[in-house]
Amino acid sequence: MTSSAVPVSAKQGEEEVTTRAEIERLTRAGKEAMKDDRQDQALFLFKKAFLLSCKLLEGRAKRMCLFNLGAAYVAAGNAKKGLKCFVKCKLMDPEDRNADMHFNIAIAYDHMEEYAKAARFYQKVVSCYSPGQGVCLGDTLLKLGYCSVSLGDTDSAASSFRQAGRAYQGAGRMEDAAVALRESANHAMHGGGSVPRAQVLDTLRECLQMCESIADPSLRGKLLNDVGLHYAELLSFCQAAECFQEALGCSLGQSSSARKRAVLLQNIGAMHNALAQYPESLQYHAEAADMYRARGERKGQGECLSNLAYAVSQMKNYQSAVLLYRGALQAFSDVGDLQGQWQMCEGLGATHFCLGNTEQAISYYKQALTLFGKSKDASSTPRERILSKLKDVTGSKGTLQPSHSLDRNLSPSNKNPNLPKGKLG
Repeated sequence: MTSSAVPVSAKQGEEEVTTRAEIERLTRAGKEAMKDDRQDQALFLFKKAFLLSCKLLEGRAKRMCLFNLGAAYVAAGNAKKGLKCFVKCKLMDPEDRNADMHFNIAIAYDHMEEYAKAARFYQKVVSCYSPGQGVCLGDTLLKLGYCSVSLGDTDSAASSFRQAGRAYQGAGRMEDAAVALRESANHAMHGGGSVPRAQVLDTLRECLQMCESIADPSLRGKLLNDVGLHYAELLSFCQAAECFQEALGCSLGQSSSARKRAVLLQNIGAMHNALAQYPESLQYHAEAADMYRARGERKGQGECLSNLAYAVSQMKNYQSAVLLYRGALQAFSDVGDLQGQWQMCEGLGATHFCLGNTEQAISYYKQALTLFGKSKDASSTPRERILSKLKDVTGSKGTLQPSHSLDRNLSPSNKNPNLPKGKLG
């Protein structure tokens, strides 16, 4: 009895089924490796799957494997190779309008810092999504916003972030919505100035509404502090104070929150100063200064002592103001902060003049000018102001009050001296 040979077509069919099964196994394993951040393993598996797909006559599997390989290259830090894979995929089906393809091409260009090209593909992705795909839409708009920031187009960035916030809100992702809206307000304020103030305030109000739904006290407190800083920049001091006060409540009971509380106390005190509510500010300045001192943060302590000195000087308690300005001056000297030093000398000059101590006022103003010269401050306005005060003292003209610009509400991220401290540690 002779055995019959298996037909060639049947044998090929069996091989194709085996090949497809192996491709599927490798693809699943590759996706798991990607999920676990095992990028090298994912790359190995997707490469193997792609080589197997080249044996198949039908091109859809090959295109899928090439797409996965491109994503793995980008995740592994080789965006150029990843982009080549995506371009080949695109050439295999030029009419494809797949959002994932466009998104991955955008990601590759983003990694290569070719932000204009990345933005163009992110915009294509946005047009592909339906209203029901809020999270994907929000993620894409967020990336588009950051591309616009890198391109220096802050107005477009603000618009993208705001749209992202609303997309996240529609999807019930309130934390993401609040973060995106905060980004929108930030870039609208610090851009070309074409975004109306009313629109910025609307965005901040929307952000605060989203914050009400955030359960994580740490994130909620940080966002409230950020929004408070924006209100302060817009000179909306009452709203800023409310944000800082609410953020302070979020810091209660948190571990490692001592510095956060110090920053928030400092900010609340600064807002009371800005509102000329000096008696109300004293407790906040003093408590913040004590907390910074306990942490060994001399700069923060100096800022709070300066704020306290300014407040008591406005209450005509010049003797206490002198002692506080001296303490702040020593703190700034300890950390080599020349700007803080010349500002404190200016404050001491003004306060001594109010006390009738003309010689000491002249001495401190001269020290302020010397320190200002060493600080290499870009603006000449402070120097002109100090010279004008020195002239007043030497000419014994009128009565001099400490300058409001001495209120040490300095933010590490802002040059405007009327702003409170920005960072939450």
